[in-house]
Parts: sequence; structure tokens; C-alpha cells
Amino acid sequence: MNFSDLKIWGMLERHEFIRVVAFGASNTQRYLPGTHWFDYVDMAFKNTYGGGCGHFVNSGISGNTTVDLLNRFDRELAFYKPDLVIMTIGGNDCNPAKNITTEQFRENLGILCDKIRDLGGDVILQTYYACDLEQITPPERAELMVQNMQIVREVAADKGVLLNDNDLRWARLRDNDIETFRLLMLNSMHVNDTGNQLIGLDLVRKLNLTLRADYRLQCTSGLLAQALMDRYEK
Repeated sequence: MNFSDLKIWGMLERHEFIRVVAFGASNTQRYLPGTHWFDYVDMAFKNTYGGGCGHFVNSGISGNTTVDLLNRFDRELAFYKPDLVIMTIGGNDCNPAKNITTEQFRENLGILCDKIRDLGGDVILQTYYACDLEQITPPERAELMVQNMQIVREVAADKGVLLNDNDLRWARLRDNDIETFRLLMLNSMHVNDTGNQLIGLDLVRKLNLTLRADYRLQCTSGLLAQALMDRYEK
């Protein structure tokens, strides 16, 4: 499946109202004041297709695991009957205190994908931006984080859903220039304002959407970070 295959494109061409839900933990919930990565997606859809094209719901809750997403699935995701779900999860599942094995994480993530598709929605699974593994404690959590992000990739392939591999893209910068990488991070597990811009701008580009010129003028730092990361992909 490609990003161009999402059913929302046909709906938008028919001028049908779409519903898009961001589902996840603190990287999805508003962790900082200001513009969030999902806001850029929301604005870009409306810039491209008009302000009344759809409903964009942020259903992230800090600290959530896949167990939590399953527990609140009916109330806080199925309720909206989404046409597209952007799901980013795994950073808390790797916390040893949560006692969630990698096998459980894999199973839960697969169930979530199946449940979303049973509702008729498409899924974009996201890996996290690469975390600052050197600063994550305990070290076991950092090791499990790497494993869980690989599981996200494998589940996306197994289930035939889309993957937005932020982790792979960000890791190239982290592994080559750790100090510049840290300019995008608030702490070892969360991005700052510029990091949020970059995630949003990358998704807008993958979805082939357009941000208004005056909005892009407010994204200088994110656009510079995007250009820098693009260089590491060449």
C-alpha cells in the first residue's frame, strides 16, 4: 500500500467529509504549548481541500501503552468512525515497569490495526523520532525501544498498512551529529517545537499536501531541519 492509495483521496475528490484521528501517547498528545505536529497535518488538509474538508481529532494521552489504547479504543477512537488513523505508540510499552513483553507489544499492535480496519479506516503506523538512547534510563528501556520500533516496521508489513518511519530518518542525524540532533529534542524521549515542526512537515510532504506560504514562513527552523535530514538520505 502507498500513501496515494488511502481511501480519503477518493472521498475528498467526491467532496465527502473525512475524519482523521491521531492515536497514541505523549508524542501525540500536546506535550508543549504551541503548534503540534498533527496541527500541520490538519492545516495542510484544509489548505489543500478547504476548511470544511474534515474533522481532525488528537486522541493522544501521555503515558499510554498499547494496552491503554485497546482499553480506550471504543470510547476515544471508534466513536469518531475514522477514515484514517495515524498511530504512534511503543515508547511506554518499552518501560520495564509496565511489564509488557515485546511479544505482547507485537500482538497488541496487530490487534489495533485489525480493529481500525474493521471500522473501515486506513492506518498509518509511525515509529517514534529516534530517541536519545544514550540518555534513556534504565538502559534496558533504550534497548527495548529499539526492538519495539523494529516491531512497528514488521507489523506494518505484516498487516499491509502504511509506515512512516521517523525513527530511521532521525537516527541518521543522531548517529552522525548528536549535538545537532539534540537541538530537536526537549528531552531523551520527546521533541521540542522544531522537532514537532519537522514531524508535521514530513507527514505533509508524504501526504502530498500543501501548506499556505504564510504558514511556511512560520516553519523556518523545521524546514531547515527537514533539508538537513534530506541530505543524510542521499
